[in-house]
Amino acid sequence: MKQNSFLFILLFISYLSIGQNKDVLKQQQIALEKEINYTTSLLNKTKENKKSSLVYIDYLDKKISSQERLLQLLNIEQNLLKKQIFKLENKILENEKSINDSEKEIVELKKEYAEIIYSLQKNKNERNDLMFIISSETFNQAYKRILFLREYSRARQAQALQITKNQDSLAINKERLFSQQQLIKSKKEQNQDIISNKKQSLKKVLISKDEKKIAVSKLKKSEQIFLKKIKDQQKKSRKLEQKIKKIIEEEIMLAREKIKRDKDNKISLTPEAQLLSDKFSSNKGKLPWPLEQGVIIQKYGKQKHKVFGNIETFNNGINIATNKNAIIRSVFDGKISRIFFIKGEGKAVLINHGEFFTVYSGLEEVKVKLGDNILSKEEIGRVLTRENDNRTELHFEIWQGYDKQDPSLWLFEAF
Repeated sequence: MKQNSFLFILLFISYLSIGQNKDVLKQQQIALEKEINYTTSLLNKTKENKKSSLVYIDYLDKKISSQERLLQLLNIEQNLLKKQIFKLENKILENEKSINDSEKEIVELKKEYAEIIYSLQKNKNERNDLMFIISSETFNQAYKRILFLREYSRARQAQALQITKNQDSLAINKERLFSQQQLIKSKKEQNQDIISNKKQSLKKVLISKDEKKIAVSKLKKSEQIFLKKIKDQQKKSRKLEQKIKKIIEEEIMLAREKIKRDKDNKISLTPEAQLLSDKFSSNKGKLPWPLEQGVIIQKYGKQKHKVFGNIETFNNGINIATNKNAIIRSVFDGKISRIFFIKGEGKAVLINHGEFFTVYSGLEEVKVKLGDNILSKEEIGRVLTRENDNRTELHFEIWQGYDKQDPSLWLFEAF
């Protein structure tokens, strides 16, 4: 009994896990489809400049990446569905065997019962039960004959009851079999839908890749112009990095004036700043995005250029594409440390979170002042749209002291 209970619990957990996995997959698919649609809308806004826009390549790359991830999720969902179908097929086979065995058993029970009734009827005609008892030679023999007749009657009733029970059990098994057959039919239809979705998704990926190939080919014809743009962008990135490092150094110097550095050469913080820093650290992977809507089109770290493969670039943060005039917001409680301007890239804001700093670059309008205390998700300003290439994106960085961090590891579901 305990073993059966244990097996039931295992099966229940297994089905629960499958259900949860399926729900998670569906949520991820919906999120990816939204991301693809959003990226497509951004692409449509830059189509006029697609022949001469590196931004268009960034958006296309993001769209292809999302489409490929969606295809992977569909593969996972299909494999999960195949396992469910396989289990159901085995259960149907077991149920069919059980029904077949039950039907044979009922036939045998009915046959035995018919023989009992026939024998009883035959003996009844030849012998009277009362006379059978009265004709006993001794009282003990009469008592035994009464017990025999009683047990014979009970056996007959038990046989009839067993037939009824088996018939009820058979009916339940047949209902279960019908439900399983309907369920497997539904699962197979779902599988066909997934196959159809996979074909459509693969077709879209190939179309996007062809579109990128054509766009890259056209851009390469103006290689010198774009190489100059890339170098200019790298210079701006280095200037921003130097400025951030200088600001962080100034912040650390201010902290040193209040409290001496400890033996490990780390930044010493006031108790309030340490608490803020600890809270920021404990929210790794859970921080809200600095924009309500957007897609990451340039990741953190070293990467080969998407058009000119012989060029390597290093991104100190992430670039998030968004809509015109989108609101930029703080990812955590903190204090506005600096507001500064970068030529060609708009305004930038640096927020202090104790040992951590967040940088928001590419603002057209700033809604905060130096020294303001700011809350998580509070508005900082509005994003800048570069008129020359219709690029609307925020450059976002996270620093821990002098060390750069990958923001995608800190923001919620920034995969």
